[in-house]
Amino acid sequence: MKISKIKLCAMLFFIVLIFYHNANAMEMVKGEIVSNNIVNEKELNNNKNNLSRNYNLTFINNSKYDMLNIKRTDEKCMYKTGSSDINLMASERINQEIEDKNTFGVPFCFGLDKYISWTAETYIDGEKYQSCDIQFYVDFIPSPWITGSMSDWYTRVDTSSCKLKVTATCDGVDCLNIEYGVSNPPSDVVITIKDDNTLSPPTINSPQPDSTVENNYITILGTGVMKDGFLPLIITDFNPYNYATQFTGDDKNWISHLWISCGITGTISIKGIKNSDVTLNGPPCGATITSIQDGQIIPTGKYSLSGRMNSDTADNAKHMQVQITGYQMDGTIYVPTTSYIPNVDTGTGKWELGGLEAVCGINYNVSVSINTFSTSSGNYPTLPNLIGSNISYHTANCPIEITKPENYEVVSSTINDVQNILIEGKATDGTRIDGSINSLNSQDYSNGFAISVINNNRWSTEIQDVPIGFMKITVTNYGTEEVPIETNSDEVTILSSKIFSVEAKKDNVFTGFYGTSMPYVEDEDFSPEVEISSDNLGFFERNITDEKGDWKAKNKHYAKRGVYLFTFQEYNDSENYAARDKKKIKCTGGDSGMSCINQ
Repeated sequence: MKISKIKLCAMLFFIVLIFYHNANAMEMVKGEIVSNNIVNEKELNNNKNNLSRNYNLTFINNSKYDMLNIKRTDEKCMYKTGSSDINLMASERINQEIEDKNTFGVPFCFGLDKYISWTAETYIDGEKYQSCDIQFYVDFIPSPWITGSMSDWYTRVDTSSCKLKVTATCDGVDCLNIEYGVSNPPSDVVITIKDDNTLSPPTINSPQPDSTVENNYITILGTGVMKDGFLPLIITDFNPYNYATQFTGDDKNWISHLWISCGITGTISIKGIKNSDVTLNGPPCGATITSIQDGQIIPTGKYSLSGRMNSDTADNAKHMQVQITGYQMDGTIYVPTTSYIPNVDTGTGKWELGGLEAVCGINYNVSVSINTFSTSSGNYPTLPNLIGSNISYHTANCPIEITKPENYEVVSSTINDVQNILIEGKATDGTRIDGSINSLNSQDYSNGFAISVINNNRWSTEIQDVPIGFMKITVTNYGTEEVPIETNSDEVTILSSKIFSVEAKKDNVFTGFYGTSMPYVEDEDFSPEVEISSDNLGFFERNITDEKGDWKAKNKHYAKRGVYLFTFQEYNDSENYAARDKKKIKCTGGDSGMSCINQ
């Protein structure tokens, strides 16, 4: 109580002294203006400084992740108090111009304490987290018995009810919660505010903002968990669903999947996390072929088609169709338009159609389509459609090819010394073929032929009376004025042979075996044999064929009783010409010898 009375008396004394000094100074300035028309600027500023003082106040949000709101709640004896409501993102700062008031007017502020009060609050995901009451305070201490120095103004920053970490400096000197503050009021005051939240809010890392996804079913990658430790949920502005996430195995990295209609622009975000929006473009609408390019030449034989497709609904995606038409070189239809339903993976947006066969010399036109886009929900296609939904490709001109007989085939149709041989093959329609068949052994045989009719890229001819032995068949394909092609050839080597046959013949009471097989060809070192065996008799022998392919068993057999099974098998030491199926004969003994039948 004694100190308060002393302080009050000292204050009144200084008020009177300062009032007199100011009045005298103003009178002096006034007299100087009248007499000289010149204002002493320095003296005027000094007088102004006694009436107010300016401060550069800086707020810094030093929180790692959270937004800071600073709201002014009270003030006293201030000309300028700065913004009444301030929002700062993490690591953001703001400068405020503050000016106090030290006047005799209304309200009376001369020599009185001056302050501004704020409430600072941090927010996590839009919810209040931590707060603090902060006050910027300018205090006049007139008595040297209290401070130990002459009377002066003191500046400090006070906090109360504070859950935040706050630091304050006045011209670089710590002035937070200092009893008498910093004297000689500073021009720069910095208040730094920080909460204790070190948990990073979850974020979406992929897809990137404003990107265009490739297919309907998209993958979302992100990092971080919610403040309760649980995984986040993904929401969109194009459907009402919540999409769960799951860990990928890496630290706090997660993955999710969702469907987005083609041709729209939409936004995905993390539920409950502000500013987590990612705007992206849905995939282009329609279907395309990616496995074959327009104008590509493909090989003949089995092939498949595949590509991408994007629809406005998963149901429409399942009703995709592929239509294929085949044309011959002259433009006539080779295969009428045929519709296929491919396998569609709505998850990846990929489709595939297998089991197709490409024929040489054919042009193919392929188109892919899906159902008409639904117009419900207002999701009209607004982005470009996919290209490549209709392409053409073709196979190369059919090279001349002998398909029958095959190379190293044993051709047999009779037990006679000559036979007719059917030759078949492939070539391009509208071209010409010359061919020949020639013996490879000492036998001088040659026969030429020409083919001018090729239907659907196939041709055939039959050569009459071809002898037994090794034969080479050669064909050459020539272009015509209507269908120019490069000349090309093909050839096969065959063995013209008699069929493999076995006959049983009685000679009195004895039974002998004979028949036909592959011929012996000395020039080719080809020596086929016929092996005869019987398990009942413990019998085995080999019999060499002659140049015509005829053979005869060395031994004859007799049995008065019993049943005997004989097996006949072709044999040769060539890797190219395979033996034909074995033959079996069952013989039954009797008084007049054995009677035999083919099995």
